[in-house]
Order: sequence, then structure tokens, then C-alpha cells
Amino acid sequence: SSLFLSGKEPPRKGRSGPCRRRRPGIANPPSPCRDMAAYRAAALTALLAATAVGGADDVGSALTCEDEECDAALELRQLRGVRRHSDSLGPHGGPGPTVIEDQLGSDVSEVKNSTWKPWSQDLAQPSGAPLYTFYMYRAVSGETYSPINVNAANLPGVLWYLHHEVVVQYPRKFQITGIERYKVQMRATEPLVRKGMHFGPRMAMDRGQDTGPHVCGRQKAAAGNPEPSFCEGAFDSTKEAEIMAANGKSYGGLPYEYGRYGFNVGCNKLGEYPFPMYEVYYPKSVWYTLPGSCPSKTFDSQDAKCMSAEPGGLVKGVPTGAGDSTWSYEFMGKVAVDELVDTPVDQLNKQGGREYDPFTDKGIRTSFWDGINNTAANSKRVTALRKLFATKFSNQTLDEEMPSPPCDFNFGMFYKEFWYKAPFSGPCKDAVEGDDCYTMVHWGTSEGIYSHPEYYPGLTAASSLKEFQQLLYMQGKAACPNRPCGIAGKEESKEEDGEKKADSEEEKEEKKKQ
Repeated sequence: SSLFLSGKEPPRKGRSGPCRRRRPGIANPPSPCRDMAAYRAAALTALLAATAVGGADDVGSALTCEDEECDAALELRQLRGVRRHSDSLGPHGGPGPTVIEDQLGSDVSEVKNSTWKPWSQDLAQPSGAPLYTFYMYRAVSGETYSPINVNAANLPGVLWYLHHEVVVQYPRKFQITGIERYKVQMRATEPLVRKGMHFGPRMAMDRGQDTGPHVCGRQKAAAGNPEPSFCEGAFDSTKEAEIMAANGKSYGGLPYEYGRYGFNVGCNKLGEYPFPMYEVYYPKSVWYTLPGSCPSKTFDSQDAKCMSAEPGGLVKGVPTGAGDSTWSYEFMGKVAVDELVDTPVDQLNKQGGREYDPFTDKGIRTSFWDGINNTAANSKRVTALRKLFATKFSNQTLDEEMPSPPCDFNFGMFYKEFWYKAPFSGPCKDAVEGDDCYTMVHWGTSEGIYSHPEYYPGLTAASSLKEFQQLLYMQGKAACPNRPCGIAGKEESKEEDGEKKADSEEEKEEKKKQ
């Protein structure tokens, strides 16, 4: 069975997700489950090599899929359009008035500053990241509408999607007829830049809802050490305690990916995390996430309260790199898929032809899509699409003259702290002057945070001694075998409240006896 990029997934029978069998006629890729373990192992190796001093003493073995089928890990998602409530884009590019009111209200800044509470001060102010301007593309049906809370791609990425999911049937799947171009301006947030990145992970957007995969806690690796655990689907706010930072501060109901780093633009090199994690034959294929407001809900469920609390990264004009100001766009035009191929699909069908048969890896009465795993043929298709845009929009900057920034999302660095111990596990004991942990904590607050801030993710010079001890404990430092007392996470607070209540009841009983 095929993998779908639609908002409505088909019923699952037997094997599902990326571990399904591939179609006959197409080279079988290595198992995505094995690939995921290998990829995470490579990410872990690179992470340890780059951060040997600041990381845990022993963060354990490679990550594995949550289960043998990888059902909850990596699902192919939409790269096509899903209609919003609005009718069209503005005539001069960018979202028209109806879209802006749908997405951000009549005044962007008014909504942006309403109820969202940035997790750190870094997210409340502009970043020092460079501004990138480049093209993104989407496969769409006959309508034109705003690319908000969607996945997009570069030219090779959108062609990979068309080839694998759209032209395999007649009529074309999802009634796809065209490819839209957007000029995107993007600026990363400061927390991302500090980790050496300008992109976060690509999140799957289904009907406007972010469906992950999200990190949702830690699990034990084979060696018994912690490693990140991932969940698919809309973020479950009951997992907040599982992803809490070292300082005990939650991400305000947001997933870690947006709470910790702001509403970042995500990227995904095809062939790497999160999907597809097997070799692809469209060189340099990349998919993106464009987070708008209220990504926790589908388009038809979004409301003003959610949009205010989850402002997203879309802005009018130039993004600043603050947590709610990471990207803007301008609609640049659209080409028809029929303009790209040698024979329009309806005409081809009347002649008894077929665009592409995945069982034979060829078309009938046409050869445009022949060879899905032929790199040279795929490169020619990319060149043909690039030339089509250049010819149709000759007044625009050429695609090759406005290249995309490198997709620099780094799995190991982004999720680094989830190889640490859970912040509120184990008994508590405060470091005291004279012991090794106190010495390490004191050095961190007085010197380390200034000379090596990368050793202390999530902390600042204003962080307390207890917060530093908490992080050193999480990192597995031998000098700090215990977490500090007095920093209570969500679950621990409940336990402490329960203990206090129990103690109070015991005191009452004791007084009665007296």
C-alpha cells in the first residue's frame, strides 16, 4: 500500500507506517526502523564528539523505534494544499485581508502580544540570526490560499512528492493540478542559533494541526541510560512533566519543539529524520514546516483564544527572530503540472495512456516520469521545473540565484537534554560548601556560564545554584549524584502536596488522641 500525504489517512491494515512493504517495481529501501536506530546512533556519536565536556558522562546506546513496527514514529505527511476559511491570497502576494484576520487578527502585533508567555527572555526579543530569503514550493489543487500551518518543499522535494504520491493514479491524487512558489523570509530564534542551527525539526502538519513527532519524555536504552522518547499525533499536554526543563519551568502547554525554541521553521532532508529515512533519488530534497498560529488544532477547530496563546511564527514584513516572529512570505505564482509534462493528463488518459505506473516504473504513451530511482532522470525533471518557472515568471529572481539556506537541523543537539536524567528523578540532597558538587556548581555560576554557556542549556547567569545543581545531576556528573531539594516539577509538586496533606491528617489524629 502507498504512503499518503493527506490530512485523512486511510484505514490501517496489517503493517502500517514506514515499515510497510514497498510497491513492486520500486527498489526496496532499507528498513526505516533499522535506519532510525542507525541515524540516532550517528547523531549521538556526533553529539558526544562535539560536546564531550558539556554532555553526560555516559548517555547510553543508540535510540530505537518505540515499537517494532515504528507505527508512532514516522508517517509521510501532506505536501499539498488544505483549504483554510479564506478565499484567496492578496493580489500583490502575502496573505489577503481575510487570511490575516483568520490567522492573526486585524493587527498582528496586538494578537502576538496578548497571552503567549515566552519560556525564556531570549524568545521575547529579536535574535542575532541572519535573515534568509529563498523560495518554497507546494503542490496544490485548483485553489490558491495561504501556506499557514503547512508543509512546503524545495524544487526536488516537491517533485519527489508528486512522483511518489500524486501521478501514480488518474485522476491525480488529491486533485493536484499545480505547483505554487512562495518567497519566504526566515530568521531563527536565539536558542536555535546558540545550538548552531537555523531550522528546527520538520513537524507534520495535518489539516493545519501539528502532529509531530514530538519528544514526549525519556525512555531507557538497552544499557539502561536515558534517551529521548517520541510520540506522534497532536501534543498531549499531560506529558508536560515528562519534558520539563532543569529549572522546573514548563513550556506552557506547548510541545518542547516550540516551547523551548519558539515557533521555528522546520526542515527535513529527505533520507533523514523524521521521514523518509531511506535513500531518495532526488538530490538535495528538503521539506519544511511553516508554523502559523494555533498549530495545536485543526483549521476547523481554531479559535481566537488558541491563536492568541499560540501565536506561531508568521509576521507581516521582516521577521525579527523573536519566538513569535520567525517567517513571512510572498506568493510568487503558480505553474500547472500539465505544463511540466509532455502530454496533459486528461488528453493522455483519453489516448489510453498513463502518467506513471509504480508497478512497471514507467508511463504508458509518455516517458516523463520513467525511473523513480534514477538520479539522472530525476535531476532532469528538477531542471525542467526550474526552467518552467524561469520562463513563466521571467521578471523574478531565478531559483538557482536565491538558494535555500542549508537544512542544518541537528537531531543530537536539538534534543541533547533528553539524553540526560529526568530532572525530578531520584532522592534530593542540596550541595553544601566543601563537597565536590558545590565546587562544580559554584564554578558554573561564576565562570562556566560566561566562558562555556553551551555547557548549561536552558540556564543563564541569573539562574540559581539549585538550578545549576539540577542540570549537573541530569547530565550525570559523578560529583553531583543527587538533585537539589526545593525545585519541584509538576508531578513532584502533586506528590509533595499529597505528603503535606497526609502529614496534616496524621497531626490531627495525634491531637485527638492527646
